[in-house]
Amino acid sequence: MSLSLESTLSFPVIFTLCTCVGVGWLAHWVSGQRVFPGRVSFVLIHIACLWWMLTAALEMAALQPADKLFWGAMAWPGIVAAPTFWAIFLWQYVNSIHSLLPRAKLLMLMVMPLCCWILALTNPLHGLFYGADTAPISSEPGAPIRYHHGPLFYAAAVYVYFFMLFCIAVVIQAAMRSRGLHRRHYLAFAAVTAVPWTANISYVVFGRTIFGFDPTPFSFAFTLAAFAWLIVGVRLFDVLPVARHLLLEALLDPVLVIDPRQRVIEANPAALQLANFPANWQGRPLVEWPVVGEDLQQLLALQINDSEPQLLTLEDGDRYFELRVSAITRATRDGPLVLGHMLYLRDVTQRYLSELKLSEALAISEQRLKTITNLHELLREQALRDPLTGLYNRRYLDEFFMLAVARARRQSQPMALALIDLDHFKQLNDDHGHLIGDDVLKSVALFLVENLRASDVIFRIGGEEFLVILPEVDGADAHKRLGKLCSDFAAMPMETRKGGLSLTFSAGLAIWPQQGDTLDELILHADAALYKAKDAGRNCVYLALLP
Repeated sequence: MSLSLESTLSFPVIFTLCTCVGVGWLAHWVSGQRVFPGRVSFVLIHIACLWWMLTAALEMAALQPADKLFWGAMAWPGIVAAPTFWAIFLWQYVNSIHSLLPRAKLLMLMVMPLCCWILALTNPLHGLFYGADTAPISSEPGAPIRYHHGPLFYAAAVYVYFFMLFCIAVVIQAAMRSRGLHRRHYLAFAAVTAVPWTANISYVVFGRTIFGFDPTPFSFAFTLAAFAWLIVGVRLFDVLPVARHLLLEALLDPVLVIDPRQRVIEANPAALQLANFPANWQGRPLVEWPVVGEDLQQLLALQINDSEPQLLTLEDGDRYFELRVSAITRATRDGPLVLGHMLYLRDVTQRYLSELKLSEALAISEQRLKTITNLHELLREQALRDPLTGLYNRRYLDEFFMLAVARARRQSQPMALALIDLDHFKQLNDDHGHLIGDDVLKSVALFLVENLRASDVIFRIGGEEFLVILPEVDGADAHKRLGKLCSDFAAMPMETRKGGLSLTFSAGLAIWPQQGDTLDELILHADAALYKAKDAGRNCVYLALLP
């Protein structure tokens, strides 16, 4: 078949070429926008539509009928590919599928457009695509072609209409699964989708044309522009595609989705039930959301700045929720753009009440443990102290001596041990009675505590016997201290219930470690020194001789 280069630039041709430029620019613009489900398929629709319209412009510009028929046949890859990719795009978009179509499936989908293309180009050989009476509508140069369709054309039309019905079904199903604002948007999707198919049916069935040509590619251009505006301009489904919407429906805990202006744009059934199913809730400011809105507004700023979940308590105090906030963002050239936030209210009532009961039980247990510990300490203290004088008894002496020796070794310091025995105490009991004797013992204990250093430790180890451990003193210093204590004691009457009684005591001293390393060795040497003090006439202090 020979082709002529004769053509003309009429208004329809210029208009169609301008539309081609617009579609091409739209495809380039969409390809540079954010990633949204089915974006690649959406760009392929533009390419198919651009091919279709460009061949339409060339057909309208051609003057010879043979040239027009050639460009009409050249349009078929775009005619079949446009609805094919349209169906793929809608399926990916409403189901939030971001993955690319596998190459094998893409090649399979291109088989039908290529077959139609070949059949259309070879129509002069078989005449099954267009009938033999296909001819210009008039004898004027460049007159439009009136096509008489053959069986292969209608087979291709059935294939294309199958995708048309599939597109309408996908969008209507998405609309049925949505509600409120999103349902209206999906219905708008369906209406926009129906435009090119209405135009195509009007052309195939009723012969309606624009500039004597099929109006379908022009309506496709309009539809593409409308979809691009809805998706990229209005950002219709940025915050909530259908798949996410269905996920919210399945959640048992309340979930709210708010936009950057903190308006509620989506709420699952649990959130609506918590708010007592408010009317006209979509688009309502979060602070005006019934039951929990004001509290959520206050917690939202805290949660955004703090990753830890916040506790939300209802006014009646019978339900508790843990608030978690997730930002809904999309990547841009300038960084992440926040499109809204999802507020997830996890019902932690049972857990919180259990934690409260556990805390109360732990508090009670802790108080009881504290009481038991105090009682234990009191009992231990009572077990280690002499009930009459309040001084430590012999039971605590062994434990304390080990600590005192360890400290003396660390500090390389000497230590003295003194045995003190009251003189003629048995005679005092016989003359005045045991009650007076007890009073004397109490007064002696008080005297020793008040006149010894705070670091010195006093024990009552027998009836009228006392033991004193004096840290960090050598033999001479200990003898001097005990000597002054002995003289002061003799000069001070001991208070009793019958008045003051004058007493004396005798004392024996032993020095660690020169006179023994163990408690028994020191007591043995101090006791020997004490007997020497008694034999010397009492009321004196003797230091045990060095071995």
